Amino acid sequence: MNQAYFQLPSDKQKRLLNSGYKLFSSYPYKKASMIAIANEADISKSLLFYYFKNKKEYYLFLFDTAVDFVDELKGKSINKEIKDFFQQINKTIERRMEIIHDYPYLYKFITRAYYETFEDIKLEIDKKKKIMLQTKEEEILNIIDYDKFKNPKDVEILFDIVLSVAEGCMRGLEDLDISKMQEKINEFKVMMNCLKKYYYKEEYLTKL
Repeated sequence: MNQAYFQLPSDKQKRLLNSGYKLFSSYPYKKASMIAIANEADISKSLLFYYFKNKKEYYLFLFDTAVDFVDELKGKSINKEIKDFFQQINKTIERRMEIIHDYPYLYKFITRAYYETFEDIKLEIDKKKKIMLQTKEEEILNIIDYDKFKNPKDVEILFDIVLSVAEGCMRGLEDLDISKMQEKINEFKVMMNCLKKYYYKEEYLTKL
């Protein structure tokens, strides 16, 4: 790619990212139009190809950047001082909402990229799938206080349930403003409190 991209103001870099995430999350790789992406970014097609020599390079750059954002999220979300399972989960979701606010289509893009079937792209993505995990499950499970649970053996099952609930809550957030996103976070916390009542011992049932 042309290093001139990195010399663009941050708002223009962000617009180029979001335009690609939006179009490539809405259409498979082969059908996504670079003209439509350029129009979404409010630049000419020739300028888009000035920054990225072809569609494949642009797509893989979007993917690598998305993975970097997710990795950064992991690093910020995991606090080794917090031993409570539900506090760790809520912190992770709040950080994830921050990314969705700035890059609304990023997670949809990652999901579509994961299942991309166009052979030339699929081969590249397959090499990168190991770094596509969106949560540091093992890290959280190694930190938390298992004594709070009625049955510590249930924790891994609970983790899967929580991830499913989180995915459901975040679906369709692309066009919501920050206040609506906060409502979603609050809804998620209510659901976590219900799970907490079921899985935690009575003496640990303080409000989330």
